[in-house]
Amino acid sequence: MDKKIILIITALLFSMQLPALSAQKLNIYCEDDRPMQFVGADGILTGMSVEIVQEIKKRVGNSDPIKMVPWARGLNEVTNTPNTVLFSMARTAERNQLFQWVGPIAETAFALYAKANSTIKITELDDAKKIRSIGVYRDDIRDQFLTKAGFTNLERTDDNVSNFKKLMAGRFDMYASSSNDIKGNAESAGYKLSDVRLVYIFLRSQVYMAMSKGTNVAIVAQWNDALKKMKEDGTFSRIFKKYYPDNELPGPEISKF
Repeated sequence: MDKKIILIITALLFSMQLPALSAQKLNIYCEDDRPMQFVGADGILTGMSVEIVQEIKKRVGNSDPIKMVPWARGLNEVTNTPNTVLFSMARTAERNQLFQWVGPIAETAFALYAKANSTIKITELDDAKKIRSIGVYRDDIRDQFLTKAGFTNLERTDDNVSNFKKLMAGRFDMYASSSNDIKGNAESAGYKLSDVRLVYIFLRSQVYMAMSKGTNVAIVAQWNDALKKMKEDGTFSRIFKKYYPDNELPGPEISKF
C-alpha cells in the first residue's frame, strides 16, 4: 500500500479516537518543587511544568484536576495505577522501561551542595560516603541513585525546603539538589542561592512527565503531539523562559541509555 495512503488512514483512525481519548479520566499528580510546581501566594497551583501540563490539557481536551502530593505517593501511583500522570520526573536508565514518557520539558544536573562557608571537598563520588550525613528527598532520583551507589549516610525527608533549612542549621553536611530547583528551595526556606555552594555534580538528566504503563499509548502520543506543537509555535519557550530565563531549552529526547 502506498505510504501516503497509510499515513492518511492512520491520521483518520487517530482523529476518530480523539473523543474517546478526551473522555478517558486521568489521575494527574505533581510534587511541590519550586519553580517547576508549587502553590503561589494566592493559593493556586502554578510553576513551569504546571503551566505546560495545563496547556497540554487544554489542547487535548482534558479537564482532570492536577493534585499536589508527596513524591513517594505520586511515584507509587504512577508505578501501580493505570491512567496516571506524574510530573516532573528525571528519565534515567533505571526508570526508562517503567513508564511512558512525555517530554522532555527540562534538563537538570543533580548535585551535592554545602553551606557557602563549608570546607568540604569532593573529587569523586565515593568521597561523599565519608561525610557525616547528606540530605535527600525521599524516594526521589537523588535518593535512589545514591542509595544504589552504596551510600549509608543519607537523611531522608519529604520536603526539599525542609532539607535546605536542615542544611543551613547544620543538621547535615550536604544536600542533594537539582540545579533547576536549588534557587527556589533556598528562597522558600528564607535564604539566598549564594548561601550555598555546589560541591559535586553526580548525575545529569532530562526531565519529563511520566505516564503509567497501563495508560493507552494513544493518550501518550496525543500529549507528546501537543507538546511538540507547543515547541513549534513558541508557547513552550515562552513558559520555560518565564521561569528559567538563563537556562537553555531542553534538547531532543534521549530514550536510549
